[in-house]
Amino acid sequence: MMIDIVAASERPLTRTEIVNRLNRKKTPHLIDMMDRLVADGIFSRSIVTFNNGVTGYVYSVAHAHALK
Repeated sequence: MMIDIVAASERPLTRTEIVNRLNRKKTPHLIDMMDRLVADGIFSRSIVTFNNGVTGYVYSVAHAHALK
């Protein structure tokens, strides 16, 4: 389900956006799941600086996985 949410987005999503779309709270378990998807090559993760100066992660479906 998390993969489908990120794949359906037209832009990379933050951790908060992903968990909100899952109707869940941001927990260590969900963050670990995102990290595993990155390690498995399903998600790609980028570090961005938001307008308020805070640095965070955004996730998108990895190019190789999107082609499947």
